[in-house]
Amino acid sequence: MPFIAKIAIPCPLRQTFDYLINPNFAKVKLGDRVKVPFGTREVIGFILEITEVNENLVNDRLKTIIDCIDPAPVISESLFNLIQWTSDYYHHPIGDCYQVALPKKVRSGEPNTLKTVLSWSLIKLKITPKSLGKKQQEIIDFLSERDGRFSQEKIYEQLGSCRPVLLNLLNKGLIKQHQEILKPDVETVLLPFKMLNSEQSHTVKDIWNNNKFFNTSLIQGITGSGKTEVYIQLTAQMLATNRQVLILIPEIGLTDQFVARFKQHLAATIVVINSSMNETDRHQAWLLAQLGHADVVIGTRSTVFTPLENLGLIIIDEEHDSSYKQQDSLRYHARNVALMRAKQADIPIVLGSATPSLESFYHALSKRYRLLTLTQRATGAVLPTVTMVDSSGPQAVNGLSTVLYKAVKTELEKDNQVLLFINKRGYAPILMCHDCQWQASCPDCDAKMIIHQGRYQLRCHHCGFNQVLIKACPECESTNLGHYGVGTEQIEQSLQSLFPAVPVLRIDRDSTQKVGSFAKLVSEIQQGGAKILVGTQMLAKGHDFHDVTLVGVLDADQGLFSADFRATEVLAQLIIQVTGRAGRGKKSGRVYIQSNQVEHPFWQQLLHHDYGEIAASLLAERKSSSMPPVGSLCIIRARAKTQDLSMVFLSEVAAIMNKGNQQAVMILGPVPAVMEKRAGYFRAQLLLTTQQRKVLHQLLDHHMTEISSLKSSRKVKWSIDIDPIDLM
Repeated sequence: MPFIAKIAIPCPLRQTFDYLINPNFAKVKLGDRVKVPFGTREVIGFILEITEVNENLVNDRLKTIIDCIDPAPVISESLFNLIQWTSDYYHHPIGDCYQVALPKKVRSGEPNTLKTVLSWSLIKLKITPKSLGKKQQEIIDFLSERDGRFSQEKIYEQLGSCRPVLLNLLNKGLIKQHQEILKPDVETVLLPFKMLNSEQSHTVKDIWNNNKFFNTSLIQGITGSGKTEVYIQLTAQMLATNRQVLILIPEIGLTDQFVARFKQHLAATIVVINSSMNETDRHQAWLLAQLGHADVVIGTRSTVFTPLENLGLIIIDEEHDSSYKQQDSLRYHARNVALMRAKQADIPIVLGSATPSLESFYHALSKRYRLLTLTQRATGAVLPTVTMVDSSGPQAVNGLSTVLYKAVKTELEKDNQVLLFINKRGYAPILMCHDCQWQASCPDCDAKMIIHQGRYQLRCHHCGFNQVLIKACPECESTNLGHYGVGTEQIEQSLQSLFPAVPVLRIDRDSTQKVGSFAKLVSEIQQGGAKILVGTQMLAKGHDFHDVTLVGVLDADQGLFSADFRATEVLAQLIIQVTGRAGRGKKSGRVYIQSNQVEHPFWQQLLHHDYGEIAASLLAERKSSSMPPVGSLCIIRARAKTQDLSMVFLSEVAAIMNKGNQQAVMILGPVPAVMEKRAGYFRAQLLLTTQQRKVLHQLLDHHMTEISSLKSSRKVKWSIDIDPIDLM
């Protein structure tokens, strides 16, 4: 009897596709990569299910699998189950989930073979021949001094290109050559573990005592409390039991600093996986992890899908960070996927943050997570003093108050470093004509164009549209144009004019576009090469700058009056994180926060209470409105080239969901998005809210086929966002 395979195909359709299995193939299995005809193309798909059917029931139009690529499945059972859960939970096409979860070389059908390197070692003889040439003796001495295998590349680095000499020594039987798997270098000289304080020791012990089964620990540690050292020592204990560790970090820019800390203390193969790597290196790292050659895997969001068959622990650093949430295509949250992965593998997971997300904080208060606190800085340093400064007071120069200017001047005279934070890149956010009040707006978005003076451009930060910076108003032709507001470029320029002899370093997405540029800038800061640092939230996350004694927060009121229900939470996290960069070393720190609303209750609460009290207050507000984490949210989003199509589609979706007169899920809308037009598309959204997560998923499952079959669904691009992090 014939066998039929259900196959996940990389496409946006919410279904699998049936193919006949060629009887000449060796036995195919779940997770196998196969080549199949799809329309006019041949594509790579993944087998999800195999069924035996009666020959009489086989559809004559059913196509046959062209080729089975691998002798063994590349997708392990654990990864197979994780991807399936992700598709089910986020209600996203299974074929597209495989596209997100796997490296390009895997999903395109390339061979799953590890790269190797040629290495050389010394054959130990009782008597070494004396009639050796100078270069030959250099190689013998180099290999004998180190008593191990060395890659040919390493030998070339030390002694220059010498392949003929190596071959000559090989022929003489003095050295051997080997083909070895290409792996990251392991440090040979390790630093001892740092002495933990009592809080850190208790945290490590508590987590380790629960390492045999699934459980979640939330480490709430103030900035500088030594969470990384806790991670390192937990990892060391896990490696001693021959198990692997997966660590997620929020930003690519943190990778070098984070990996260096681990390599200093662990004699382990540590691989990095993130989107800045080329596809060859990413594939190699993925295979090293899958085949057990990697002890520790460190990476950003998508690293959560890396196959690790001997996984013993998952760690998520800065678990509150919004970058863990994918904002397009498969809108998964890496923290949620990691929690499910830990549960499926029955292993512990550790979440760490100075400012935990309200979701994690809520689960800790509900005793679903164990809450472990670190209340003191590991170095013994004290937390910085925080002062509010009225932005409407005397201004020294663009965006910088007199009070903050004097504080900067004082710290520079002491040869300390200063960090000024403003979460707006570019020169100024508004270009306006004084005669007719015209403002530069993006033609494709409901957004203002940002002035980027360094490149002499107007640029939209939402769709990327840019044009040359204009000199005359396009409406009235007046040259009386002015700019309003400040960004990182303008602050940098102002500081250079105020302190011409002091190096100023700007760190934002514009100044770190080249691969490796961010790491170079961070290295320059740590070596004291720049005294004034100006940056966006890239500088707020996890960096350890021991000479920064002053932090200034400019334009701090963003989020105080936002329509987004998470805005206050995000603002509190951001301010606490960025102020935590001050005084981390032996020198004490100060923080100045400029605000137009210095008497606002939020600032008073932030000054006089710790984050735990702020989080508890915000949770009380969420409970009264049944918003997450107390309730559950889903947004169905749609976009189209004309204004009405998205609203028509979402109105039909709402009608379908309300058919059965269900009451458990409140359906709000549809309404235009806050920014209705973006990148040339008109956007709308339908909000689903409930206090029972299960009924929300049941409602979506029940109606998904009918929604997908709507004629209007073919005229729009639509997506489902489970647990959205904003309503924008």
